[in-house]
Amino acid sequence: MTATVLTIDRPLPVAPSGPVQTSTTGGDRVTGRGVAAALVVTVVVGAVLRLWGLGAHRLGYDEAFTAMAGRMPLGDLLAYLRTHDSHPPLDYLLRAPLARAGVNEFLFRLPSVVCSVGALALFAWWMRRYALAGVIATALLALSDFELTHGRTARMYAELELIGVLAAVLADSWLRRPRRWHAPALGALVLVGLLTHVQVFLLGGGLLVLAGLRRDRESWRWRAAVVAGVAGWALLWGSSFLAQAHGGHSDWIPRTTVDRMVHTFGDLVTNQPQLHLVALAAVGAGGVVLWRRDRRLARVLVCCSVVPAGLAAAAGTVAPVLIDRTLTVAAWGPLMAIGFLVAGLARRSRLLAAVATVALASVAIPAAVHDLVVPTTPDLALRHLTSTVRRGDVVATLPGDKFPELAWSVGVRGHLAYRDTAVRGLGKARGLMLGRTAAVGRVWLLDWNRGPLPLAHRRVCARPWSRGSSRVVCLR
Repeated sequence: MTATVLTIDRPLPVAPSGPVQTSTTGGDRVTGRGVAAALVVTVVVGAVLRLWGLGAHRLGYDEAFTAMAGRMPLGDLLAYLRTHDSHPPLDYLLRAPLARAGVNEFLFRLPSVVCSVGALALFAWWMRRYALAGVIATALLALSDFELTHGRTARMYAELELIGVLAAVLADSWLRRPRRWHAPALGALVLVGLLTHVQVFLLGGGLLVLAGLRRDRESWRWRAAVVAGVAGWALLWGSSFLAQAHGGHSDWIPRTTVDRMVHTFGDLVTNQPQLHLVALAAVGAGGVVLWRRDRRLARVLVCCSVVPAGLAAAAGTVAPVLIDRTLTVAAWGPLMAIGFLVAGLARRSRLLAAVATVALASVAIPAAVHDLVVPTTPDLALRHLTSTVRRGDVVATLPGDKFPELAWSVGVRGHLAYRDTAVRGLGKARGLMLGRTAAVGRVWLLDWNRGPLPLAHRRVCARPWSRGSSRVVCLR
């Protein structure tokens, strides 16, 4: 009897090929509480970073495009996206009430922060079993410049951060112990994802690969769920997608090359191009460490992150696909691999692990701070305009396709009534008339490219303002 009691009380060994096991002994409880506390603190820090100065900058072009499109009636919005955009409608529909209310920048971006923090919290919960590897991976996700940028932008990419982590967690759970609810949840997730961004096709390919060559009932239900999600998307948006595909809206994206793959994949880890090869080497080494420790989790990494990246690169040889944003659903993968690399180094040498952690922090923290505190050129230009213009002025932008930024910041969020107006003699410029009074004869032109202007018969009425490639000129 005594021997039996001693056996029960003895700490359970940690399986080298699986996640860290939690024991009921006091010492392991301390370790478990330490990991949990570190993950909670990391999630809180990540949430604070995503909220910090969220409303400090004016909406950039893509955000303003979302905002101005969202102010349209529903039918007009769907028709507009069909002919003027390359994205599905779900993000636009979610933000439409905020756009119509003309809320401030903080509130308009807040749904993105909610999704991004949700992805971070879910990832931390998923990684709680992996001790140091889980803490490092979660910290990288919290500080990642890529995740911060897209988790604070009023576009669909924060939703994709959450969808990518949800899919990975679901895949991991299904591999370890299939449940009847897994397939319906997967089908719904694929449908919602495809209505958010077509990059979920890449994720769907990886989810099909996850089932491998299995022929059991659960594997067929898993495949059927992916197909059902795609079928639902085709029914709801397929015809509009075909129209968008012929619109040439993404033709600015270059085709896949080896150099482009290196820098696109490297951008998911760091925004410093000179470190991209080092980052990819670290990701590869971390993947090897993970494979040796937990092959099921490694399989999830391959199918839900590596396979989508490979499909994007392959598709990019024939279509405009390969940019870093197209891999948002897979961006958690490289960071998780690096977390396992640091944990693998820690098993060999604490000094090596400490050096690697300091190196990661020295790269991640400055990039995160820069993303939070440095104003963008559009923000500076739009702030200058809104502080300068007066009732009776015409405010115009060149080229005219940059009009959404002007319409939102100077029009919707401005303090004067406004209406669209023709701008003669300035090429393809588009403008707003401010106030309900007669025009006073001033035209404030926001020129984004600082190219030669057709200034015949016009004279300058204020000192030009310029930052980077943009300038503001007052003309009569």
